[in-house]
Amino acid sequence: MIASASSVSWKATRVEVAKSGDMAYVSGTYEVTMNDASGKPVPDHGKYLEVWEKQADGKWKCGTDIWNSDLPVAPAEKK
Repeated sequence: MIASASSVSWKATRVEVAKSGDMAYVSGTYEVTMNDASGKPVPDHGKYLEVWEKQADGKWKCGTDIWNSDLPVAPAEKK
């Protein structure tokens, strides 16, 4: 089952536009609370980076994005 987000927020901390004006990136932090399979809320926070490309019609499109959690990785379960 895929968890659903009960809340999410982003805070851009840096925005850079290429001198050519056709590419930009946004980086920042996020906070999200997901509900696990049992419905229990699980908070997370971390960083993100998006690369935006200006289209021929002048609109911006996100070409790439990536995020990573600041929380420690859970230990593997022993079998």
